[in-house]
Amino acid sequence: MIKQAIHFIKNLFLLIEKTPIVFKAIKIVAIIALFASFAYSILEMPLWDYDFWWHIATGRYIVETGSLPAKDLFSYTSILEENKNPFPQWENLILKQYWLSQVIFYVVYDYTGAKGIIILRSILLIATLLLVFWKLQKNSVSFHISFIFLFILFIALNKSTGERPVLFTIFFTALTFFILDDFKFKKSNKIFLLIPLMLLWANMHGGVIIGIIVIVAFMFGEGLNIILKKGDYTKNEIHMFYAAATMAIAVSFINPAGWDAVHVAMNISAKYKPIHTNIQEYESPFVIYRQKVYPIQYEYIALILLSIIIVALRNRKIVLTHAILLLGTLTMSFSALRFIIYYMVIATMILGKETEMLFANLIKRRVSEKNYNRILVMFAVAVFFSTILYIAGVQRFERLKFHIASGYSVPEAAVDFIEKNKLSGNMFNEYSYGGYISWRLYPSYKTFIDTRSLNIITRIEYGWIIQATEYAKEVTPSKSGTPLWERLLNHYKINFIIISLLDLYSNVNPIVLKLAESDKWIPVYCDPISIIFIRDTKQNTDIIKRYKLSKEVVYNVIVYQSVRRALNTEVNPRALMSIGETFYKMGRLNDALTAYQYALNRVPDNPIIQEKIDQIEAEIASNKK
Repeated sequence: MIKQAIHFIKNLFLLIEKTPIVFKAIKIVAIIALFASFAYSILEMPLWDYDFWWHIATGRYIVETGSLPAKDLFSYTSILEENKNPFPQWENLILKQYWLSQVIFYVVYDYTGAKGIIILRSILLIATLLLVFWKLQKNSVSFHISFIFLFILFIALNKSTGERPVLFTIFFTALTFFILDDFKFKKSNKIFLLIPLMLLWANMHGGVIIGIIVIVAFMFGEGLNIILKKGDYTKNEIHMFYAAATMAIAVSFINPAGWDAVHVAMNISAKYKPIHTNIQEYESPFVIYRQKVYPIQYEYIALILLSIIIVALRNRKIVLTHAILLLGTLTMSFSALRFIIYYMVIATMILGKETEMLFANLIKRRVSEKNYNRILVMFAVAVFFSTILYIAGVQRFERLKFHIASGYSVPEAAVDFIEKNKLSGNMFNEYSYGGYISWRLYPSYKTFIDTRSLNIITRIEYGWIIQATEYAKEVTPSKSGTPLWERLLNHYKINFIIISLLDLYSNVNPIVLKLAESDKWIPVYCDPISIIFIRDTKQNTDIIKRYKLSKEVVYNVIVYQSVRRALNTEVNPRALMSIGETFYKMGRLNDALTAYQYALNRVPDNPIIQEKIDQIEAEIASNKK
């Protein structure tokens, strides 16, 4: 059997080598199969993004009223005079910047539901891959090198599937680079397409600043080339380039948020830093990796290493503007997770070409043409079979359900409970649930907060409540000794609470444990992702009587969800710590000790975990006496 397989492969190699049309056919089939598998992988993901829901809720408002929101529609806290927003420019940007993409998302969802949005998401991501592939082909990058870079980019895009306006920015980033680079080498009149592109982009997403950065990088890089007499531009071409680039930047200010779009982006790491504190996508990836709360993106690390190697080997041969863009976008990616994908889109197109040149220098010139062609055949066959194996491994058409992630990020059943039982009064809600609640329940209900983070005051108070903060230096202590979190719930007249059991990092939300032990709040609903507490008052007697849950039920569901998360990753210790903390609350000391010991195995010498282990061991020993 093995001999027959070897004989078959040998004959296949000979056939391909001697028959160019077969070689070409294999490459075409491999590329088609590759893109088909890419499309399938993206299509099978459910609609999951937290932000999607407030985007379509806003889109619905714009379509129904024919106007843009002038203030926060969905929250009852941020519009209170006592919570006057200290960052009005940020609020103005978030309320108005996305209007066109919000309308598109709403109309698609209104007509087709989750299926249409999932297909739209897939179209935008596959279009990005196709554009990158087209660029690589225009740069004469060989089939096998294109394949490698496409696969690296696909892995990154597969982690950027949030159904948000940022999908347009990812595609527009690739398109902007494509147009500018095409002018640099071909002096194409397509450079003027930048003007309508930037106008469109500025009304779809604040990420238009990425487009401005790419344009400015080209203007600066090519300006240096012209000054150093390294450019091959005529006067007319120089005038054409700078006129088109300047107009493209200028029209990006024609949007409802105006100057705020750029002002906020330029001050994102300084003035507006408090707004993004503890938001994962604004954290440095290396901080996140070190904390073991997010898996290492090996495709990103691989591209960084490739950048270093290629720049070192190509040295002065690399195009100056490309070097500026590589360094600039790489630096941006170091500062925040959200910028990684833009670096990878641009780096893929630049490094693909540089790798092709390096490959030609290192191999093509050192082997005969015949042997070089054999190498290409080997790569083609390897790519073909690896693609087939990949398809065989991932294709499961029964997974194409085109549904929302109700068991993961969308609290569908919990919101059904609120709607069905007509819970009254103000709510305190999970930060990530706000958008979905607004989509489902506005205007009958307004939220405490959502992922827009419009108001920093509300955001800080949300943090105090969700963390069950007893006191804060910014707030005068209560004379009665009432903890801060409880004072805030009373201040806002909160009647019911809908929150997740675990946070994004798999920590059990401290407020859940506090409320479960409180005699003032009663759990009336719980599923693997959400829990609802209602205030123990006379007006809520009927709800409590029908749905009251014991705290043991709450604890068991926390353990169940924590175990699921712990099994999904072998790195993050926080789910195991949540199990330990919950078992400790339940009085199951031996189980708590075991959970903390497993957590310590993941992060040896962690002082917090070790302290918990010592505490529990001491209590167990004391109980035995």
